[in-house]
Amino acid sequence: MSEQLQILKYYLYYKYLLHFSDRKRLLLWQQKKLRRHLVFVGKHVKIYCGKRNLREYPVADKEFMMKHFDQINTAGIRREEAEAFAVEAERERNFVPRLHGVTVGLSSGTSGKRGIFLVSDKERLRWAGYILARFLPGSILNTYSIAFFMRADSNLYESLKSQRIRFHFFDIYQDMEAHRKRLKEIQPDILVGQPSVLLMLAKSMRDELGPINPKVIISIAEVLEKRDEELLKKIFNVDIIHQVYQCTEGCLATTCRLGTLHLNEDIVHIDREYLDERRFVPVVTDFERKTQPVIRYRLNDILVEKTCPCGCKSPCLALEKIEGREDDVFVFSGKDGQKHTVFPDFIRRCVLFADSPGTNCTSDYRVVQEPEGNILVYGDFEEDEKKRIRLEFVRLAKDRDLLLPELAFLPYTCEPGRKMKRIEHRTAGSKEKRKCASD
Repeated sequence: MSEQLQILKYYLYYKYLLHFSDRKRLLLWQQKKLRRHLVFVGKHVKIYCGKRNLREYPVADKEFMMKHFDQINTAGIRREEAEAFAVEAERERNFVPRLHGVTVGLSSGTSGKRGIFLVSDKERLRWAGYILARFLPGSILNTYSIAFFMRADSNLYESLKSQRIRFHFFDIYQDMEAHRKRLKEIQPDILVGQPSVLLMLAKSMRDELGPINPKVIISIAEVLEKRDEELLKKIFNVDIIHQVYQCTEGCLATTCRLGTLHLNEDIVHIDREYLDERRFVPVVTDFERKTQPVIRYRLNDILVEKTCPCGCKSPCLALEKIEGREDDVFVFSGKDGQKHTVFPDFIRRCVLFADSPGTNCTSDYRVVQEPEGNILVYGDFEEDEKKRIRLEFVRLAKDRDLLLPELAFLPYTCEPGRKMKRIEHRTAGSKEKRKCASD
């Protein structure tokens, strides 16, 4: 069977066949898939040999996966070989070749640790069918043009190509001016990129690029803030900015037709490690990947559950948002002498709530807590804007009986080609980079 027919098979399966009337049926089906998958893993993965019950598996992270890379993957590929192959592809900007028939990817290292992922042809084609089922605005038999802005191309993304689907990769390390001209010529139906790139394109479209009219906008790789989302919807004249929450460990969440982000519980099992009533850290088990099994992988992202059911009727858990990384939680001293955590959303609000009627604080900002505890706010703010932001921080500290750390304002700068982190807590070992993306 040709690759395109296999993608079509998966597309039809996820689009029309795999549906659940309620959450109970979804979870029962998921448990059957898990049991079958763990039998395979227990037989074929050396480090997991003999394990059948999910709770018997250790909780993994990126360090664990890289340390045991040779023992975990079933393709017989060594870590040194895979890493050298992926780094060479990055240097040459040539992402077409595969290693022993396997797609090798290099994670961008947002968490501070570089990761390697392996994907077989079957897994690659399944992913393509799944993504097309989620985001094509019409029939797969229609013609589409997709513009994809990313740090690195991959056989994974190239799988989306067909006679009817034209896939155009835009390397974000390359000249943006040339990209703008090419984008105008292509006139994509679907535009995919990280929020910082989408905002750049939206502003240039408003000022100089001229009209492009994508039917679907998809945000990837960075946290999409509500204010940025509203700006993108207005400029691109769309009702929804879709999101894909994907990382080395798999495609974990996508938006529904109403714009709500749902966990992809039809392809992954996710345990929730709660931080409070609604915030949790996901622990992921992918029951479809066999080349590099992902079992009980603990991410350090903070996800927030939606308080009410989504109108789309999906049984998959609905999310309010992806708040940020667990290691970017700020720490304030309390009046009780104890250290207290402050979640990224509260820090974000101190800038966003500083807006008042008739004003428009810039959307280009970053807030960084340094290892010593002091806070740096990067942005091109007017003096009255700085006063309002400072006041919001004072209110935050007062409302929670905290002592406000030293607060300083610095000009905003941006390093092209890097992921944007609006909220960041630097550790003692992290490098000092006063950029829009220091990770």
